[in-house]
Amino acid sequence: MNESPRLPRSLSIDSGAIIAYYLGEKVGAVVQTQLFESGTKSLYHNRLCIAELFYVLCRRRGLRVAREYTQSYIDAEYSILADSDLIDVTAGGYKCERAISLADCYVIATAKHQQAAALFARHQTDLDKEIKRKSFDVPILFLEDFVK
Repeated sequence: MNESPRLPRSLSIDSGAIIAYYLGEKVGAVVQTQLFESGTKSLYHNRLCIAELFYVLCRRRGLRVAREYTQSYIDAEYSILADSDLIDVTAGGYKCERAISLADCYVIATAKHQQAAALFARHQTDLDKEIKRKSFDVPILFLEDFVK
């Protein structure tokens, strides 16, 4: 799969994309080739992303697998932790104004402060609805749009 010119160089990554990678989903192949192996992307994550990665993997595959995959992701350093009070306050602002999950607010806030695009694995009804209602101040992308 060739790297898509539509994926910006700088991305704030949602846990759903990482989960898709570890669970071997179709979207996960895009994560592997275009994000993790490309060497041309600056990827960012937030603390909530790691917590969400862990609990979703734990529910789907058990505690041992969740620990192993989460630690593997952290050790691989595929993405950089973006952690600041400013990101926390910005995420809170999005949550105040928008009907989307707090985790999604953190991905978008991280994107804003890293001058990146927010990258989610799949379209979500609540997020799509908010995008249609009023555009965000950062680009919002969905990996499923890049799968053929």
